[in-house]
Amino acid sequence: MTDASQGVSIHVLPTDAVTAVNWDEIWSLTQTFYDTQRSYVEQKLKKRQRMVLFRSSRSRELVGTASIDIYPALFRGRKLVAIHTSHVLLHEEYRGRNLIQRVGFNTFVETRLRYPLRPIYWFFDTFSYKSYLLLPRNFKEYWPRYDLETPPWERALIDHLATDVYRSAWRAERGIVMRSGQKRLQPDAAPLDRQMINTPELEFFSRTNPGHAEGDMLICLCPLHAENWFTAGMRALKRVRKPKN
Repeated sequence: MTDASQGVSIHVLPTDAVTAVNWDEIWSLTQTFYDTQRSYVEQKLKKRQRMVLFRSSRSRELVGTASIDIYPALFRGRKLVAIHTSHVLLHEEYRGRNLIQRVGFNTFVETRLRYPLRPIYWFFDTFSYKSYLLLPRNFKEYWPRYDLETPPWERALIDHLATDVYRSAWRAERGIVMRSGQKRLQPDAAPLDRQMINTPELEFFSRTNPGHAEGDMLICLCPLHAENWFTAGMRALKRVRKPKN
């Protein structure tokens, strides 16, 4: 899929179609966000089903990435589908343009056509508060959150999915994937100090995942049902209509 919006082109590629030049670009971008090794990053990403490349329509520079896996799951006798994302990076000046939301919706539509009767969930990890804020800024229902306890069924589903993906690094009692020692945020990528914790969502993220700066990851789950998409659509429209300074 290739799409263009807000001065950015979006390319979704099977991972085995990513070229050597693309991998060079991905590594260059990755270094601005993560303290890690190229071999570690590429080993992880090459296991993913597809890569998303966001490019400036004017300069053709790579300004963002994401990886996506779509896989069916069986949980407590119920068939469902998980859309698992990782390595979601986007230069600050391109945030607020609904780029990630656009990719998410297109992926959802594709998944719904493949699995018309199954509930679909977005499942991801994050050690950046910016990724976590995608949930309260776009959706009505998501987990975990500051104002409601995660219900038992959703908590168990998170445990089921996270155990399958993260194995021994998963800490169900904390909702955290323990740091690998191979990857952490660059100090200036998404710093979160006491002066920045000025909303309940940011305070919750900091308190729930105090080791985020060292690479501990919070696991998040969002049901992609009609009410959530309606909320996301209304909020995206509001951002589009917001006057530019």
